[in-house]
Amino acid sequence: MEHIADMPIPFGEPHYSQMIKADKLKAWEVYPVGTNALTTEARPQHRQAGSGAHRAAGQHRGGVDDRRAQPLPPDQIRVKQGDKVILHITNPEQTRDATHGFAIADYNIQVSIEPGETTTIEFVADKPGVFNFYCTEFCSALHLEMAGWLLVEPAKVAGR
Repeated sequence: MEHIADMPIPFGEPHYSQMIKADKLKAWEVYPVGTNALTTEARPQHRQAGSGAHRAAGQHRGGVDDRRAQPLPPDQIRVKQGDKVILHITNPEQTRDATHGFAIADYNIQVSIEPGETTTIEFVADKPGVFNFYCTEFCSALHLEMAGWLLVEPAKVAGR
């Protein structure tokens, strides 16, 4: 094969290229509240915390608002052992740097939620007990207030 050129850095350095003029972009500073970050569409699952939380045959569905410097509403979520838990978690902040997180360490759950974003977590509450959930992104002096409890009632023992 014939050798045509050899140089450490070719001309056409990508740092000097322009794909599109910046004034053509209409970027969002923050997501509109209830937005799916992957599709940029409104999530039909977005709901205010505590509104619409319900239980149906082996399933608990509800919403959590991850809002700065206050307990995560609802601050208690009660489910039964074996329930499939579906939580729609919204970060209603409208400040660019107000990212929040949501974690239930004992269930190996951790998500990061951008301002305005709604995300959904699903898991089976297979361990009975009381587990804390909390925000994982430091956001203010009252960050430690952003917590609550997952209460998993044990399944009935056969013969009792």
